[in-house]
Amino acid sequence: MRIIPKKADNYLVYDGNSVTTFKNFWNKEFKCGQTMFFTFFRKEDLTENTELNRIERELEHIFTNENTYNIIHIDENRFSYAFKYEFKFGSAELILKFWKYFYGMSIIIPDAGVLFEDVCRYLYYDREPDEYLRRFKSKGFSNCVYVKGLGGDYLVKIEN
Repeated sequence: MRIIPKKADNYLVYDGNSVTTFKNFWNKEFKCGQTMFFTFFRKEDLTENTELNRIERELEHIFTNENTYNIIHIDENRFSYAFKYEFKFGSAELILKFWKYFYGMSIIIPDAGVLFEDVCRYLYYDREPDEYLRRFKSKGFSNCVYVKGLGGDYLVKIEN
């Protein structure tokens, strides 16, 4: 388990160098064409509302025009998204938007043969807390996940 970077959200919002570092990290971590699944949990409550509204408009376009997604609404502010995405040039910018918009975020690198529908089914029926997706990984869905810490102050990469 590895934690990267500490207090990242504070730097991402205010410091251009940290945004560049953040994007470079993701571009090195993933390859173009790599399939990944995201899970998101409720809107961030530490980001300014004007920025959240701007990001929300951009994300609505992505969620309605690209890839595959599934939403489980709990109430207006709390929800669970599952999103299938293929990493491509410029995806680090999208991950930055996700980071700023969603309170909790996980990135799943699926094992070969794992279908998005299987992951959605698991997330829908297995709602027990699963810290760092350990139970999820033990069921053979993935060997590598990234988990944004609550409040966005760290990232944990968990590999087998």
